[in-house]
This record gives sequence, structure tokens and C-alpha cells, in this order.
Amino acid sequence: MPSSRESRTLQELFQEYIAECRFARGLRPQTITGYEAVFSHFSNMMPEVTTVDLLTREALIEFFKRIKTRTRIVGRDTPKVGLEDSTVKTYGNKLNAFFEWLVERGIILRNPLDGIKLKYPEYNDQRALKKVEVHKIISAIILHPVNPLILKRDILMIDLLFFCGLRSGEFIGLKVADLDMGKQTLTVRAETSKSKRSRTMPMHPTLMIHLKDYIAERNRQNYRTENLIVSSNEDRGLSIHGLKHWVKRLVKLSGVKFHLHRFRHSFACNLAMTNMSIIKIRDLMGHKSIKMTEVYLRSIIIEDTRSDINKLSIA
Repeated sequence: MPSSRESRTLQELFQEYIAECRFARGLRPQTITGYEAVFSHFSNMMPEVTTVDLLTREALIEFFKRIKTRTRIVGRDTPKVGLEDSTVKTYGNKLNAFFEWLVERGIILRNPLDGIKLKYPEYNDQRALKKVEVHKIISAIILHPVNPLILKRDILMIDLLFFCGLRSGEFIGLKVADLDMGKQTLTVRAETSKSKRSRTMPMHPTLMIHLKDYIAERNRQNYRTENLIVSSNEDRGLSIHGLKHWVKRLVKLSGVKFHLHRFRHSFACNLAMTNMSIIKIRDLMGHKSIKMTEVYLRSIIIEDTRSDINKLSIA
């Protein structure tokens, strides 16, 4: 006789899993949203899989076949066949977390993803921003100022992204109290970090100069919000929507197609090219494993290694 839990639909079990992630594990909202989006896609692509007894290895292979071969529309009515290998890998990882939860609770005997090796994506794109691209973005800020406060805020935002490599959630979540001006350090709190771990990092001298300039200006404007990065409209922190609008505006003004995460790749690569150990880079990035840090270093190109090769000598 199946237990009451085993008789529930896959959708009901997933909702129980999400409730545990949200209220017991305390996962970040962005992480939970990602799980929900992938499971929704799985449910839409595999409407016949409604219960755990139908959750088989063959069903998962069929799911990956469908998402790799279906035609979708991107951009302006441009057809594209299948998802990228990196996206498929992400889908597999997020589904795997749910399936492992089912195994741990004895709802299924075996993870249907066991034995299915998804192709590890090959990254040939340049994720890190080139310095000339960063300069173009800064020039766009200087040439198109909204007002003195926002000009200084925007320069500071670039510094925080370039010199600290913050994730968007960490960036938006920064408080004035997270800064230690005396020690010249910045603390990323656990509640805003993807790893759920706090980390403290030194602030670059250029960042310190622009930070003091910005703080002085926001004090003159009588901003009182505890959030470090302020809204351009009122005395509150910049929202996720406001951040997206900021990126969109600068992409248009600078001609550089970028998103915030490209700064994080730049941060990692620039540190690596100073010969900093990967252990230190991992800690500054807030990664749990070196393997994740290595993913960010893929943007180091051949020309970046030329000076190191030239240092080699037989004598």
C-alpha cells in the first residue's frame, strides 16, 4: 500500500519541497524562483508525468530530447532550435535537487537522473568585460549625468561591480552599515549571499575615493535610507527593477552590451592575472568550491597570457 505522500501528485510534492526550501532551509528567493521556473518548464514539456511512478529515467531522457529539439522564438520573431548546453545543464541540476529530496524521503527509490550524463557546456564566449568596454560605460555616465548625486552614485556602482565582483542580490542588499571606512572593508551579509555565508573584502583605493565623494553628496541631499545605493526618485534603496533600467540605459548610451554578471567575470579574471591564488579568489567571490571559481576564469584569453609566456627562459 502506498503512503499518503506517495499517492500525491508530482506537483503537490514539488510544492512541499518548495515550502521546505523557503521556510526550513531559508534559500534565497532567486534560488527558489529558479527551481519553480525549471519545474514549470518540465511540467509543460512533460504533461504526461503527473505522479512519481511515471518519473523514470526514460521520461527524463525524453524531456531532454524535447527541450533540445523544439523550436522556440527569440528576439524579433527569430526561430531557434533547442536550448543551449549550459541551460540544459542548469535544468538538470535544479531538477536533481528535487529528485534527491524525493529519494531522501523514501518517496522514490532511485533518482531518475542517475546514469544520465548531461553534456558539460563548452564556453567560447567572452564573458569578462574588456577594460575599454568599462571605460565606455564610465564615459556614458559622465557624458549623460542626471544630477550630481546620480552621477556620483553611478560611478560608485561601477566601482563596486568592478572592484568587488558582487552578485546583483548582494549589490542591491548593501547597507551603509556594511562599510567600515576606517578599515576600508566591505561586508557582504549572509542573508544577501547565494552561499549563505558572510564575507568581508578590502576596498580598492579608487572605490574609497568615489565612495567618500558619493556619501558626502547624498548627505548634502539629506538621504536617510540605510541602503547604500539609493533610488534616483526618492529616499529609498535602488530596486531590482531600477537596477535593470540602469543597465538598459547604459547599454544604450555606451553601445556596450553587458549585464551585471559580466563585471563578476571581470573581477575574477583580473584577480587571476595578478597571480592571486585561486583559493583567495574563491573566498572573495563567495564560492563554496574552487570548481565554481574556475568557471569564471574561462574568459582569460590567449593574449592575456602572452607576458607570462615571454617570461619563460631556458637560461
